[in-house]
Amino acid sequence: MFAFFIALVCIVFFLLFVVGLVLTLKSTFQFFVTKNATKKQLLSSVIGTFLFLSIFVVTAIPTFGNSSNDTAKVSTKSNGYDFKNIKLGMTQKEISNKLGKPTSQDEGIMTYGDNSLYFENGKLTGGSPKSIQEQVNKKNSQEKQDKSDKSNSEKSAAQYFGSKSTQKLSEQASYVPRTQLGNGNMMYSETISNVHMYRVDDYQTGVTTVYKADDSKTDGLGVILYEGKTVAQDKSKTTVIY
Repeated sequence: MFAFFIALVCIVFFLLFVVGLVLTLKSTFQFFVTKNATKKQLLSSVIGTFLFLSIFVVTAIPTFGNSSNDTAKVSTKSNGYDFKNIKLGMTQKEISNKLGKPTSQDEGIMTYGDNSLYFENGKLTGGSPKSIQEQVNKKNSQEKQDKSDKSNSEKSAAQYFGSKSTQKLSEQASYVPRTQLGNGNMMYSETISNVHMYRVDDYQTGVTTVYKADDSKTDGLGVILYEGKTVAQDKSKTTVIY
């Protein structure tokens, strides 16, 4: 109601400005052409017109600015439904308790007006409202970071395992299982930071390779986490005695 009153005031002062502008033009014509108006009358018309214009501008800008903000606030509610308290992982029942009865509903989707919410195994996993999309983006970003941290942790553990000298491994024979391969190479098994790994020392190339254990593979060797010249560096040096 208040906004309507202010808008009405804006219209009145705009009309007064138009009238003042007409009178100013008339006074200007009379002053310069017909000489029927005095300088004081011309100045009064100009000041009045400028005053009405100033009042209109000062009143109109806040009014229409607030109207735009109010429109933006309403639009965030997505057709009248406020999704700010709807979180990923909620059940359909939990959501209907907050938003009320949906426009339509089945096992995998709930619809509120033009907005859709998607479910997997009874839990909210995504949807069209902006607040839901922001949650999905944040979750995906966090999962990507966790995956990167896990990968770096596995590589660090593999580097530690692969960099151990063969002498150190022989000292740890009681708790580091080892297997002599048919080609003469040696394979060790160890779990570090919950990462189960296999280390293969290739004596022909001098390269040590650490694999992540993978039970789905026949040989149990999964992705390579580390490669280095540990075996070559461990080769005994020839000592010449004179």
